[in-house]
Amino acid sequence: MVQLSRSLLHWRPLPYVLALLTTTVILCIHMLPSVDSMLNENNTKISHVFLRSQINYHKEIAPFARRPLTTLLIEGSQQLFGFKAGYAFILVNFLLLGFSGVLIYWLSLLLKATKLQGIINMMVFFTSFSVLFAFFPPVFTYDEPLQYCSLLMAFIAFVRRKWFWYVILFSLAMVARETSVLLLPALILLLPGTQNHPREKLGPNLKKNGIRILSPILVYGCYIVFFIYHQRLLHATHTEITSRYSCFLENIESTKNLVESIVSIFITLGPFLYLTYFYLKQKENESWKTSFVYAFLLTALLNTPLVFMTAFARESRLFALPLLFLWPVFMQLFKSFLEPLSFKSTYQGLLGYPKIIVLFGCFVLASFLFCFIYYPSLGLGENTFFAGYIFSVCFVLSLHYCACKTLFNHQKYKP
Repeated sequence: MVQLSRSLLHWRPLPYVLALLTTTVILCIHMLPSVDSMLNENNTKISHVFLRSQINYHKEIAPFARRPLTTLLIEGSQQLFGFKAGYAFILVNFLLLGFSGVLIYWLSLLLKATKLQGIINMMVFFTSFSVLFAFFPPVFTYDEPLQYCSLLMAFIAFVRRKWFWYVILFSLAMVARETSVLLLPALILLLPGTQNHPREKLGPNLKKNGIRILSPILVYGCYIVFFIYHQRLLHATHTEITSRYSCFLENIESTKNLVESIVSIFITLGPFLYLTYFYLKQKENESWKTSFVYAFLLTALLNTPLVFMTAFARESRLFALPLLFLWPVFMQLFKSFLEPLSFKSTYQGLLGYPKIIVLFGCFVLASFLFCFIYYPSLGLGENTFFAGYIFSVCFVLSLHYCACKTLFNHQKYKP
């Protein structure tokens, strides 16, 4: 059995088959008759009318019209294959989503992950809340798969110091979604080098490559000026900017909206922030790994309040941008902190600590009451798997915390 597992792990197509299968499972989840997603509107048929309206919406409304790439790909596939709007929408977005997972795997290997670690990193990406439920309301994914693909390819070019392709690909990412610019400050933290690249001092490296890193801003600036004036969107853009504050008011205008906003932040970033806390408590860390952690934290610090102030916080995909710095190095960073969950002695040890068992029971009970009693009572998560997913995450985090306390008491584990 062990030999079979090892042979399967060395099967070269394995990551690509897993990416295809996982993407298909995500599509199937969205098409279940018991759920209400963008794709099926609570039935087993693809909602061509609704998806056509979404495509038109992204062509006509100013903040979306300046991001034309996904729409061009969808309409291009319609013309090329003669597809209906719904088929074209699904083809483009799920191909891009699957390819994003493959890029996570490739980038992981480039950063010296093992093949198994790369596969796990890819699966962490696919099972992240904003990816697994990408096309459920109110996540409403549209441009993100293309943005992820462009950014991940730009990161690969950045790590390999292929500056021409980095500028092209990061500029495309900014055209796909202008929020990509928020990742640029964090890239400076990665300049000294990753594990596959000799480390250099930040100052000389920044002096040599700083202009290259920031060049996509100039490219995007030229594009957006031309696009706004060519499409005569100056007034619409001004109106959009001045109305952004209304999003913040809606995020906090009622208990329902506030709870939904907080849960959106928690379920997107919470598990990763929890593991990051353990990582930073560790005294001895490799500098290149720590750079990725700080890049994630810096981007989260920039992106999270910006989204909360200027967009609808319930759209959890908006908070996921900083995770692009953690997905490709997830196992390299957190493998040792996840190990307590695989120790048989951990669960045996829990039985010897009644206080910890009570603490774990309190965590689970509180999570159950929130996820399956209070959360649905607000009208949230109807016809979705959100409550079950949130409960599962809280359960695993609670178990991990109690397991670490048990091992710490035994002095077998010190974060």
